[in-house]
Amino acid sequence: MDLSTIRNKLQKKDKSHYSAPEDLVTDVRLMFWNCAKFNYLHIPLQPDSEVAEAGRCLDEFFEDKLKEIYPDRHFPSMQQDDSDSEEVESQNSKMPPQDFQWPSYGQECIQPKRKRRHAVRLQKQKHLL
Repeated sequence: MDLSTIRNKLQKKDKSHYSAPEDLVTDVRLMFWNCAKFNYLHIPLQPDSEVAEAGRCLDEFFEDKLKEIYPDRHFPSMQQDDSDSEEVESQNSKMPPQDFQWPSYGQECIQPKRKRRHAVRLQKQKHLL
């Protein structure tokens, strides 16, 4: 599952368009599941890849917005067997658990490019002082 597939299914002209919010939520969560599964580094104390970090941030943003839009609604968790790419799954013994939670390093979700720009700005400010 990827964003282009989700975007296409949001359009009514697509024959498999979403008929209920649950379908959209399931696909978006599947996309995040796959992002974690294939991009999260399973080595303790190793930093995540930029893709994994971006996925984690977007997942947090999505879940926050979902609660904001549907405050009284519960959407079921994705099932482990819903994951894409079963052939890769059989090769990957370090699969995330069913209710995989992104690791929290106490960092804000700021995109890497913005982090670099922010760091450069701070350095310039220090030199001006």
